[in-house]
Amino acid sequence: MLNQVTTLITSDKAVANNELRLSICLRSNGFSFSVTTLDQVLLTFGDVDFNLTLPLGEQTQALKDFFASQGISIFGLRQAELIVPSDHFVWIPRHLHDAVRNRQYLRMVSNPDSALGAYHLLVPALESYIVFTAPTSVVTAFKLAIPGIDVHCQHSALAAGTMLQRSRLHPIVMMHVRGSKADFAAFYSGQLLLSTTFEALNDQSRLFHAIDVMKRLHLETPDMELAISGDVGREIFAILQHYFPSVSLYTGRPVTFVNPQFQTLPTYRYALLLS
Repeated sequence: MLNQVTTLITSDKAVANNELRLSICLRSNGFSFSVTTLDQVLLTFGDVDFNLTLPLGEQTQALKDFFASQGISIFGLRQAELIVPSDHFVWIPRHLHDAVRNRQYLRMVSNPDSALGAYHLLVPALESYIVFTAPTSVVTAFKLAIPGIDVHCQHSALAAGTMLQRSRLHPIVMMHVRGSKADFAAFYSGQLLLSTTFEALNDQSRLFHAIDVMKRLHLETPDMELAISGDVGREIFAILQHYFPSVSLYTGRPVTFVNPQFQTLPTYRYALLLS
């Protein structure tokens, strides 16, 4: 079986494709996806076990067939984006970026597998490009299946404009947990201070890294906020509350919906998708 939908929530509200945004976030054994309107009404959410190791041609066709089977037209969308978690990335100021040097930038900070492709994305709110690695065959399959799709990594999703604005009022540290990794972003005075990924196999390790980020950046203020998302549970939330003045669940952009089933969706687990 090529794919299996494990969760699907949708609505029958009719909206023209040029008013829709399709977001897809990869995970190790498939992807999650959402369809929202330009005014942030969530119309469809799905979680899919999907074979991402198929040969390029088969994978491209499988993606087309999947979205057709869900009644989702992939043509004429206002916006389509693919979020690919990456362990190799670097931020480059807009005026210094040269796409030809993407691999050189990456080698300055890490040693990425040469089999991975190097991609870049402009983040206007930061006046910077993020350069990152992603599996070439998977990205190419999505690009062929969904015309005009933009490719992001998790750190461009976390560096959301909403967090930059909120950090003008108080410091914010974000922690997104995905399996054995924890992605961190820190903001203050409307600026991104840090964007990094740590190995974090358990809650104790996640706590250590969260405290370390706060202390290294001197963000220990009474109104500092720690926003967490991803694979987090009640235990880590309760632990973090003992060490930080404010702990919140980050759920991405505020959305509304017409199907009450969306109220059961743990949106903080899909913050990258909904950012």
